[in-house]
Amino acid sequence: MTQNPFPPIPTPPPPLPSPSGTPGLPPWWPRAQSPQWEDSPYASVLSGFLQGLAAQGGALSQQGILLWTPEGELLAEHGLDRPLPVGALDQLAISLMALETWGYEHRFETRFYTTGHRLGHRLTGDLILVGGGDPYFTEANVAELARHLHSLNIRQIDGDVKVLPPFRLLGQPDPLGGAQRLAELLSNTQQPHPVVIRGSVSVLTALPADAHCLASYTSLRLGSLLQILNGSNDRAMAEALLAELGGETALLEYLRQRLVAQPISRLDSQMAPAEQDIRLGQRGRALYLSPRALAHLWEHLVDFTDGDPTRILPRAGTGHSTLRARTLPPGTAAQVGSAADRLMTMGQLPNGIHFVLLNQGPDLGILRQQQDQFLQDVVAISEPLRR
Repeated sequence: MTQNPFPPIPTPPPPLPSPSGTPGLPPWWPRAQSPQWEDSPYASVLSGFLQGLAAQGGALSQQGILLWTPEGELLAEHGLDRPLPVGALDQLAISLMALETWGYEHRFETRFYTTGHRLGHRLTGDLILVGGGDPYFTEANVAELARHLHSLNIRQIDGDVKVLPPFRLLGQPDPLGGAQRLAELLSNTQQPHPVVIRGSVSVLTALPADAHCLASYTSLRLGSLLQILNGSNDRAMAEALLAELGGETALLEYLRQRLVAQPISRLDSQMAPAEQDIRLGQRGRALYLSPRALAHLWEHLVDFTDGDPTRILPRAGTGHSTLRARTLPPGTAAQVGSAADRLMTMGQLPNGIHFVLLNQGPDLGILRQQQDQFLQDVVAISEPLRR
């Protein structure tokens, strides 16, 4: 008897379970089912995405996925109302709160005062740093200050360096740490314009009445600062902005007020978030949001940027940003974040479809490939539909 040279066709795996328990129903199937979903071209793509995540060891209960149109139509979802860690996507929440608090054109001002006067090459009094909340005051700005002091013929400060919060030097943990680092940089003889600091460094609670201004620095406008923040995922900058806005608890309350109490009316009613969709994780730091809460956050950002989120976000295929390592569809505006076993991406595809991807799995490299391929597939589906 001749042996069959062809191996048997393997039995296909059973369909993924669904929340409703109906065999064969894709696990993302909306709660309020309608005939239009039965023929939705997004069904097989999202189901395949979830199959791939599960095959790589991702837990379906830890996946949050949402697709919707600019008009607010829900296209597909999985874990719609389940809050999950958002990682660096919290920068979009910080961005929204900052835009509403200060406005796109706002600029922060940092001032430098003294209680003394010039005597030869010396400044006889203290140098006082008065912060204005600038989240991007850097060591390069300290070099500019040193150059300015030299232009005033100041080579030595006889008094102390004192700081009046909310001054922050990027990368330093607090105002005192920032002032100490500033004093170190000024007195560094290896830099072109060293200034000797004779006194110590301390924190003030009020500006002395006899202080007069030596110099001031005005930041970039807030919109440009947010472009830097979201294009680089600079966590020190994010923490500085968050501190100015009142911290994690203030952000949480703001989001509940903005997203729950004032939801975007154009979005599908299934996407309306509840308070439990927005919370802080253990130790009150990590932000957890559901996909539908993130959808409302995104739509508010679209409104606050006059319909153009790239005013504060990077675009795939252009410039140098966190999107360089991705193969997202060219022109995608997005923010990305990651943790030990999680990858978060949210944004707008070039065809206008908006998306939230909160995915969990053991290999971030594979997760990136899976997310990028899924979004490529979504674009491939929607393009014929638009013709």
